[in-house]
Amino acid sequence: MSVKGKLLNLATSLSNSEKKVADYILLNSDKVVSMTVAQLATAACSSPAAVIRLIKHLEIASFTSMKVSLAAELSHEKANNNFYADIKANESLAEIKNKLLGNAQRTLQETSDQIEENAVKQLTNQLIASEQILLFGIGASALVAEDISQKWSRLGYSITVDNDLNLLLPKLVRVRPQTILWIISNSGESPESLVAAKTAHKLGIKVVSLTRFGQNELNQVADIGIHTSQPPEDRQRIAATSSLLAQFMVVDLIFYYFVSQHFDYFVKTLDLSRQVIKDYHVKFGFTDK
Repeated sequence: MSVKGKLLNLATSLSNSEKKVADYILLNSDKVVSMTVAQLATAACSSPAAVIRLIKHLEIASFTSMKVSLAAELSHEKANNNFYADIKANESLAEIKNKLLGNAQRTLQETSDQIEENAVKQLTNQLIASEQILLFGIGASALVAEDISQKWSRLGYSITVDNDLNLLLPKLVRVRPQTILWIISNSGESPESLVAAKTAHKLGIKVVSLTRFGQNELNQVADIGIHTSQPPEDRQRIAATSSLLAQFMVVDLIFYYFVSQHFDYFVKTLDLSRQVIKDYHVKFGFTDK
């Protein structure tokens, strides 16, 4: 993962002095590559000790190694126009197209780099043992919940999707054995998601979270935590474009891995699901016979 990607993912877990350094690096990468530890500390209104601690958090061998990696990233970004950018007033369609493409490439790469294989395997093991999946997401996260529902329902799972605690909480009281509650929240801090997770735990229901990388309360409460990269758009965004893209990618990854591990069984189920839908379309004239 890139230095900038690591800094974004660590943002919520850094001390104030370390965060000052991280923010300065993110905003002034071109200047940092020619600085010393002391110069960076002064420019960031922090301390040399904070700079060194940050380098350790990044799991990079030395400050010099960090600068070399950062310089390589800057060179690659300039060559490929690969940087995150939100739209501005009166931009051309071509400019917006290039920005969105660059944002998508970076988001998908950062997310791919930090996928935790053990967590994915743990989730797939939990899913194969489950009889029912409850999904919860609010706002843009509800779109991801619907995507999960669409995929796993085709595998024969009993699934419900809610974006309202008034609808979800009563369902938690009486569920099938081995039910899991899968909560989608990019920040991992939405009050509704935390209420849902804590209530599920009290009732003995396993909780799965899908959040951005870094420390957040939902991830701490969940039995299994799945993470996406922390998108730069979080600073000032018009829409949750990059975070949604990362979440959809992770869901796709989990789904395909899940089917792959139980291929013979689920391929038959998928084929049957596809045939049932096809028969319905043919019967009512939605497609050519």
